[in-house]
Amino acid sequence: MADSVKVRTAIGACLIAAIVGLLTLDNWTGHGWGVIVLCTALTAAGLREFALMASVVGPIPRRSLVVAGAAYTALKGLGYEVDPRLHLLLAPLAVGYAYAVFFACLRGAPSLERLQGLAATALGFFYIPFLGGYALEARFADPSVGQAAFFYVVAIAKGTDICAYFTGKALGRTKVVPSVSPGKTQAGFVGAVVGAALITCAFSAWSSLGTVIPLPLAPGVGIVMSLVVISGDLIESFMKRSAAVKDSAKLLPGYGGVLDVVDSVVIAAPVVVWTLALLRRMAPLG
Repeated sequence: MADSVKVRTAIGACLIAAIVGLLTLDNWTGHGWGVIVLCTALTAAGLREFALMASVVGPIPRRSLVVAGAAYTALKGLGYEVDPRLHLLLAPLAVGYAYAVFFACLRGAPSLERLQGLAATALGFFYIPFLGGYALEARFADPSVGQAAFFYVVAIAKGTDICAYFTGKALGRTKVVPSVSPGKTQAGFVGAVVGAALITCAFSAWSSLGTVIPLPLAPGVGIVMSLVVISGDLIESFMKRSAAVKDSAKLLPGYGGVLDVVDSVVIAAPVVVWTLALLRRMAPLG
């Protein structure tokens, strides 16, 4: 177990260092190309893993799903960095891909397997490019807090996971949802909630997010985000157990695949964006 923890910690530190490096590069250049490339690459890798995992339920157009999802993410990023009018192409891209997948189904005989594959394809596109795309919105929607907001999305997602993991390993006894994720314990749940509250307080006190998330509200925001992050982790665990696999891939020792790393980020990103938007609207009322 000690070796597993060391490997997991080392890989986690490398991932954080890579993200900090990209944000530093973007800050130095004054552009967000590093974040766009990162999100596009993670989308492609995550969709590939999702397609392989979900193919047990039916045929999935893996190559076209990866291409369409990566194109959606890249286009969203380019809309922020190059021309906002590019965002007008996002809906036609998603709808056009949906039509293409629907019509492709007409080439074969109807079957439950094909219907399940179609549903899994739609879920994959919604789950990773659409929800994950909110991470780009966090980075670019408000330039005054964009870098801090993007880093907060990553920090609250992975920091909560880390707090839950180590607290659960040290003190965990009672399982929370053993049928979905046997490793989740009540102690880990408490550790996740406390960790998320502390992370949010830190961002409120020592980053530009403090202009949007006042310190008195930070613990409450952190608690809400912990529930979101835990839900995101359980959602992916449900998918993996449904597909009878332990990890989405074996790319990263101690973590699994890319999807195992970004699962909570994908679910947390929209809620962070909506929470920041709500707090901005509430600010004049305070």
